[in-house]
Amino acid sequence: MEKIGLLGGSFNPVHDGHLHLARAALDSGRVDRVMFVPTGNPPHKHEELADKQCRYEMVELALAGEPDMEASREEIDRPGVIYTVDTLHRLREKMPQNELIYLIGADTLRQLETWRRIDEVITLCGFLVMKRPGEDEAGMEILAQHWRARGARIDFLTAEKMDISSTRIREEAAKGEPLTDEVPLLVEGYIRSHGLYGSNQGDGSSMKRDKMIYKLKKTLDAQRFEHTLGVEETARKMALMFGADVEKASLAGLLHDCAKCMTLAQMVKAARHLPLDPVMKESKALMHAVAGMCIAQTVYGVTDPEVLGAIRWHTTGRPGMTQLEKIIYLADVIEPNRKPYPGLEELREACLTDLDEALLMALRMSLEHVRQQGKTLHSDTMAALAYYELE
Repeated sequence: MEKIGLLGGSFNPVHDGHLHLARAALDSGRVDRVMFVPTGNPPHKHEELADKQCRYEMVELALAGEPDMEASREEIDRPGVIYTVDTLHRLREKMPQNELIYLIGADTLRQLETWRRIDEVITLCGFLVMKRPGEDEAGMEILAQHWRARGARIDFLTAEKMDISSTRIREEAAKGEPLTDEVPLLVEGYIRSHGLYGSNQGDGSSMKRDKMIYKLKKTLDAQRFEHTLGVEETARKMALMFGADVEKASLAGLLHDCAKCMTLAQMVKAARHLPLDPVMKESKALMHAVAGMCIAQTVYGVTDPEVLGAIRWHTTGRPGMTQLEKIIYLADVIEPNRKPYPGLEELREACLTDLDEALLMALRMSLEHVRQQGKTLHSDTMAALAYYELE
């Protein structure tokens, strides 16, 4: 029998605190899976409640890369006012062999008497009460004994609650503030690209550099962040050298790896609206460039197609690359923090004089590198190599 933890709520929006509680329940061994159940039309509406489909899609994005968590449409697809007791009946019909365990906070335990048809509810599921360290242990146990006497199955789990408020997230979104400390990156991108909660992203302006730096520090590991700054500076120097737009080169260099530390599942989700070949979908090394273009657009507010293209093609290259695409591709492989590899110094020298010659050299080195690993060069890189060898 599988134990299914149910985490209900408006998820307006879903945030890291919700994921933290789900992980705590899973890590405790009290549940085998956690099902997030976004409310469709709750009995207590609220003015800032985002569209139910948007809230469901945000939950789906938040759970990308979380194999033991899933999003349920059980309440999203039902018309009328939705009550938990009805949802539990339907879930029991669909999963008769599983045990349902509702994940609730200590405050909800105190309000359990207000739930519609609560005597039915306690026959349909057990409760795992997520309490904070230092919670009133004696008071909680007295309340639990009251419900156990009525037939309820109640267990406790101490879990540190993250100081995250959905209300505060909505307020920060409206001000254009970074949400990195509070929601998954894909959720932030969704909020901004859909203009939820008064978010002003999508007005044609990029996020300020200091906010980009703050966000990149939070989402990249230290080594990748150092590499990012190296690429940005190298791209600026190359742009000056070859007469390219320095600000565009700087922006593309800064964001070229913005998706690098995401899981593969998160990368694929970020680029879900784009056609992706099977090889790309199985490789973080390839996917991060495509996902990075999407994250740069949705999270960082980049709308310039040249900058987005430079991020998109910085890993594989392509035939007929723009000057900016060549600069970012090369800056990525020669920046000063790169560990020494055969041909690096010769490539750096070539980058001082001729972009096309340097690009062809880098593509050939990429081919040799993957051959030594017993792998096959991606078709986009093969096409780029063939194109520049004929130039």
